[in-house]
Amino acid sequence: MVLEKIKEALPNMSPNFRKIASYILDHETSVPFTSIHTLGKSIQTSTATLVRFAQSLGYSGYQSFRRDLQNEIRQRLQPDDKVGISKLGSLPEDKRLRKLIQNEHNNLRRTLNSLKLEDLERMIQQVKKARRIFVAGFGITQHFARILHAAFLATTEMDTYVVSGSVSEYSQILKRFGSEDVLFLLTFPPYSAEVNHVARVVKERTGTLYLFTDSANCPVYSYADIVVKCVTHSLVMTNSFVGLVSLIHVFMHMLLLSWEDKGKNVRIGFELERMGYSILKDKEG
Repeated sequence: MVLEKIKEALPNMSPNFRKIASYILDHETSVPFTSIHTLGKSIQTSTATLVRFAQSLGYSGYQSFRRDLQNEIRQRLQPDDKVGISKLGSLPEDKRLRKLIQNEHNNLRRTLNSLKLEDLERMIQQVKKARRIFVAGFGITQHFARILHAAFLATTEMDTYVVSGSVSEYSQILKRFGSEDVLFLLTFPPYSAEVNHVARVVKERTGTLYLFTDSANCPVYSYADIVVKCVTHSLVMTNSFVGLVSLIHVFMHMLLLSWEDKGKNVRIGFELERMGYSILKDKEG
């Protein structure tokens, strides 16, 4: 698989090749059907560099690399993968539903396929050593940040904070962030301006930043210690969040399983929750 080969080689690439690889991975469905000259202009690199990039992956030249990439993408995408809202709305209800479900299935599959196990393991080890956990999200993403925050509260005994809202609101929380802390930043198009402020504070204080986003176009991509990419293609709304929710679920389960002595505390939490509902039910009766 061409894309998998690029991902595996990415950490050891030169800066120029890493720039090309990141662009291809972020635009995997369009790059295979773009000419080498157009691609060079988009990335602001020479065609000769693109040829050398392909050769570094074992190809004789760029055309053979492009041909294999085209075949890989054709196998993955349905011919009518992208449809306009007007066309979608004109479909019979059963076909519309199948189209929407297939799109979310593709988002989930592509998100999980691109997930790097070593990145998750590094994140888990750092979380276990951290002093405090911060989770940041703005706009609609704040709701998913609160889901991740709730998961941390349920699985750890660390102090955990949500960074959200206006600058005046979250600054009082962010001022506590230090070098031994970890911040999870969730941001997707249109990227909120506040993410730049939050990311800069984290790096200035030499803390750890884990970024959940859609592509290298994210304005704070270079600030992150680890980037976890979520495919967010939506047929109707701005973004799909099925990949993000699934990643949060997978990450928290891996964290809990790696932290054997915390299992008891989680069970105690669930028992307290059940007791509370039982008491409320008795009062209602």
